[in-house]
Amino acid sequence: MAMKDEGKTRKELIGELKALRRRLAALEKSKAGQDKADLRLKESEEMLYRTLRQSPIPAFVIGKDRRVIYWNRTLELLSGIPSKEVIGTREHWRAFYKKKRPCMADLLVDGKLDRIPEWYKGKYSKSKLLEEAFEATDFFPDLGDDGKWLRFTAAIIRDSDKNLVGALETLEDITEKRQAEEELKESEQRLYGILQNSPIPAFVIGKDHRVIFWNRALEELSKIPAAHVLGTTQHWRAFYKKERPCMADLLIDGEIGRIPKWYSDKYTRSSLLEEAFEATDFFPDLGDDGKWLRFTAATIRDSSGNAVAALETLEDITERMKAEEELNKIRRLESLGTLASGIAQDFDLLLSAMLRNIFLAKISIDEEDKILEEGLAIAEKAGLQAKELMHQLITFAKGGFPVRRVTSLSPGILDTAAFSLRDSGVKCNFTVPDDLWQVDIDEGQIRQVFQNVIQNAREAVNDAGVIEIRAENISIGGDDEMPLRMGDYVRVSIKDHGVGIPKETLSRIFDPYFTTKKVRTHKGLGLGLAVCYSIIKNHNGLISVESEVRKGTTVHIYLPAARRGNISRQPRSDH
Repeated sequence: MAMKDEGKTRKELIGELKALRRRLAALEKSKAGQDKADLRLKESEEMLYRTLRQSPIPAFVIGKDRRVIYWNRTLELLSGIPSKEVIGTREHWRAFYKKKRPCMADLLVDGKLDRIPEWYKGKYSKSKLLEEAFEATDFFPDLGDDGKWLRFTAAIIRDSDKNLVGALETLEDITEKRQAEEELKESEQRLYGILQNSPIPAFVIGKDHRVIFWNRALEELSKIPAAHVLGTTQHWRAFYKKERPCMADLLIDGEIGRIPKWYSDKYTRSSLLEEAFEATDFFPDLGDDGKWLRFTAATIRDSSGNAVAALETLEDITERMKAEEELNKIRRLESLGTLASGIAQDFDLLLSAMLRNIFLAKISIDEEDKILEEGLAIAEKAGLQAKELMHQLITFAKGGFPVRRVTSLSPGILDTAAFSLRDSGVKCNFTVPDDLWQVDIDEGQIRQVFQNVIQNAREAVNDAGVIEIRAENISIGGDDEMPLRMGDYVRVSIKDHGVGIPKETLSRIFDPYFTTKKVRTHKGLGLGLAVCYSIIKNHNGLISVESEVRKGTTVHIYLPAARRGNISRQPRSDH
């Protein structure tokens, strides 16, 4: 029995020994694996350490106790603090602040996220890339010689069991970028200030055609405040009654091919700017009498060459166009005047001979020959009317220069009005001051001007209504936008409340042979105002017309006052 037990014990012992050997082998294998894992972990940690150490991104790590456990070389260079002076301490704040205060990493380690706004108000945001991470941008005046702008990110570090073990904070020096942004911002502000205070009206639209800029000069020109148009697509209202594209709209859409549709022969490519077009057009709804504008539209592109906006500048050239039209009118009048003078003088001789023969025929006929007498009377009347017309032509012509003397306008105005309005129901209101300056004029020619203008006013009110005649002393200075020399003038304004003149014909009323009268009699051949224009021009004065349909017409006549420095015996050629 003892031997059996002893044998069994031996067998069991052998079995246990084998089992022990297997366990030992397993343990040895497990230990080798653990050692290998530990080695890999150590190598990984060393690799991470070297990566962080050699990273161009400044970084530090703090533990749960807020003590620094890592401070890389780049941060040493940025902060000027060696790692040995800060590792194991809670003085990482020294790199950024003069006084002790929490960094972003401290707030994350302590779980005090609610205090982030207290220290970083308006400067921070949640990270879009990392959970449990925050970003911020701030200026640190004590970093470097002139301070530095830093963008920094702080993130919580957790172990494999998701326990918080520390926090990592990385920093990026964005000083140069920030300075560039500030310089760009300042440049944009300067540009904005230049455009805003520029005397040249201008607006800018974005890709969506919404107005993003509308300067003061354009406010003045269009009478539309910037606040009423910014952010809208209503910029067309400044120029047109109905919605339609402006030049800037066509450029921002890249629809250059549509420019001829809207601007026909009024546009050209800019000779100074690429992707820019220029045009000149008349805008009847701008101002009281419409305005001529020269405008340039150009595409604005970003650094990548993408069209982002369009700029349109405008120039009011109304006075220039008026001056050009005035000059062209003078040239036409002079050309026609030269021709008219020769024809009229020759024709006047023929009419004089005809009238003499009519007179001789009248005194020679039998008193009982009534038919012949009436025919001769009609012929004589027609001849006299034709002779009057010839005198108008001669006055209109270049040779009809005035024979002047210094006199007062008051009697001539009153007498001419009374004569012109006789046998009519038209009333006349006079405003003529007692101290009205004297003028140096040809009385006969100036009376003819008043007579023509008052007669036109009478016809405009259909022999019923009121005509207002006002005379006043005025002085023209260098700032006045009028085609007159500086000096003193007497202005006579003759105003009716009649049918008015359409804008489209207003510019032609001084053209020879142009008339709005339906019946073309010897009084309606379109020479009256042309003669007036020629007479006033030869007096170194100006005649102009303001009119609105169904509201009436005002004619302004400017004559140089007979004061020192104002009288010129030669007709002007510059207006």
